[in-house]
Amino acid sequence: MMEGGILKLTQKGREAIKNMPPELTARCRNILVQVNGRRSLDDIRTTLKGLDGFEEAMEKLAVGRYIEVSRECIDLVKALAEQMLGPKAPTLVKKIDELHAKHGDACWDHLDEVDKTARMFYGEIVAEKLKTEIASLLREAKK
Repeated sequence: MMEGGILKLTQKGREAIKNMPPELTARCRNILVQVNGRRSLDDIRTTLKGLDGFEEAMEKLAVGRYIEVSRECIDLVKALAEQMLGPKAPTLVKKIDELHAKHGDACWDHLDEVDKTARMFYGEIVAEKLKTEIASLLREAKK
């Protein structure tokens, strides 16, 4: 069973989408095309619910090194924002990208700027929930 995090295609995975190797099933292909570097395992599992053999196919893709789990904070935080805000997320994701471009991984020392943006666009309650979730996510990632 794979750990949580954001799924990314490896080079081998990108090549497999263009030219599916015979050892991969149609089920594996269904999963591969869902992996975009922004979605978590849970997101993909939800999208493909009802797909028989999902876990076995995921295992095959991971063991075969077609996909990998990103534990990078930026990917986790952006996925969290997208999960919590849905279609309203792009504004905040853009802010997170700007901070990351400006400060690198030290952008997590500037979360108050993310919080300000969240308050401005999504209101107090949503911003507070986001702040709590991001802080908890970052604590986990630093372990």
